[in-house]
Amino acid sequence: MKKLDLSKSLYELVTLYPEIKDLMYKLGFDAIAKPGMLQTAGRYVTIPKGAKMKHIPMDQIIQTFEANGFEVEGEF
Repeated sequence: MKKLDLSKSLYELVTLYPEIKDLMYKLGFDAIAKPGMLQTAGRYVTIPKGAKMKHIPMDQIIQTFEANGFEVEGEF
């Protein structure tokens, strides 16, 4: 099982697991698909920070990642 550390930035996580980008887009993080977004804001935004900004429940995010073979760790 792949470990997803919520304390890491989106940039770090997508670099480790490229499939995260599609999952995040489907969850409502539509800006992740914009060119350059990962290289700029993605370097300092974590999943919990992004979820708070987009008003996406962390429970929904965790369930989605777990359903796709990730073990979620870290605080949110």
